[in-house]
Amino acid sequence: MIDVNKTLLIMACLLISAKAVGQDDTQTEATTQSSDNPAPAVVTQAQENQAQQDIDMAYKKEMALLSSQVHNLNERIGQFKTNARQAQVKIESEVNTLENQLLTAENQARALENEHVTLLRNQQSVEDNQQLLEATLAQAKSSMSAYDISIKADEDLSKLEQVQAWVNKVSEFLTKQSQTYQTDGQFYLADGTSVDGQLLHIGRIATYGHSDQGSGALAPAGEGQLKVWEANDSAAVAALFNGNAEALSPVFIYESTLNAIEEKKTKTILSVIESGGVIAWIIFALGVIALILIILRFIFLKKSSASTEKMMNAVVHEIEQKDLQSAIAKAQTKNSASARVLLSALRNIKRNREHIEDIVSESILHESALLNRFGSMILVIATVAPLLGLLGTVTGMISTFDIITEFGTGDPKLLSSGISIALVTTEIGLAVAIPALLFGNLLSGWSERIKDDMEKAALRAINVYQKTVS
Repeated sequence: MIDVNKTLLIMACLLISAKAVGQDDTQTEATTQSSDNPAPAVVTQAQENQAQQDIDMAYKKEMALLSSQVHNLNERIGQFKTNARQAQVKIESEVNTLENQLLTAENQARALENEHVTLLRNQQSVEDNQQLLEATLAQAKSSMSAYDISIKADEDLSKLEQVQAWVNKVSEFLTKQSQTYQTDGQFYLADGTSVDGQLLHIGRIATYGHSDQGSGALAPAGEGQLKVWEANDSAAVAALFNGNAEALSPVFIYESTLNAIEEKKTKTILSVIESGGVIAWIIFALGVIALILIILRFIFLKKSSASTEKMMNAVVHEIEQKDLQSAIAKAQTKNSASARVLLSALRNIKRNREHIEDIVSESILHESALLNRFGSMILVIATVAPLLGLLGTVTGMISTFDIITEFGTGDPKLLSSGISIALVTTEIGLAVAIPALLFGNLLSGWSERIKDDMEKAALRAINVYQKTVS
């Protein structure tokens, strides 16, 4: 609004200036004419007033015209703003409507997507149930074929109805098998002889066999066959078939007759080593060597440390009596490491102390080689044995995985050899290493104590001699 008023005022000023210029031009022309035609021109006060009034009148007219135009412009601007505001309100309303429609469409799309996901899950669940039913039927056919149980295939039956038919069939079979009944049949004696006789079935968990050649509780022999179990009472089983059930009869309870039950063998040291393979025998040989070395070293150390204290007291007594030859004779009566070191000190006892100590140190070094005999070998065996056991473990696991790769994991017997090597070698290695390390360290400690005793005996003899002589 302010800019429009300014514009109108500027236009009014321009019109007034134009009229003033026009009047000046008229006056100039009159002046020119008067100069050309000189005549007396006298302007009265009345004329000036009239001219001023004309100017004012013209100004007022122009001002009224401009005010009218400004009013019209203001009305048009107001009308334009009103129309613009209405259009804006309308557009905002349409935008809100479209946003609501878009939000509704997105919600519908999200709901349809969730419904689609639910349908897919339901479809997957139906497929999984269908596969489960088919797997159940296949397993039932495979498991029950061993017992000659089957159902008639009927295309009109659904999978669920077939499962129900299997359940009914198995229930009838279990009901029948839960009873005790007697039949004629064949079984094997403990020595492997096949005989014909009577079989007393205790459901599907136990069976007794009776024949003229032998009787007893039967155990599965594989592929549906039965054999007499070694730990049984033949007389009690025979009495059971004769109707005398007063005596207690042994019973062997089994799960199935398809897999043979092996007699549990008594384990021995040789059988355990045999199950570990070549590496187990190597470890066992090292253990035997370590045992021999330990016994020999024990004998050497026992001999080297025999009666050291008693001999030392006797030698010191002779030195105190100033009888050096008797002291040497006492030391010569013993054949131990301490006696030999003491003897070397007594033979050189009259020399200076430093020389004697050097002789004693040399003698101790000489005896140390004998005292340390077999010690390092025992500790080496104690270190190598568990490493060989670890090697056997790795070898056994590799063998096991090779068997699994070739034959699978269906038969545990195929895996037993590799697992035996893997476990037994480690067991034997530790069984050899632990005592070898223990006795090796004990004997090494004993050897060090003997060395200390040798040095103490020599130094004591020297000190007593020097004290006695001085």
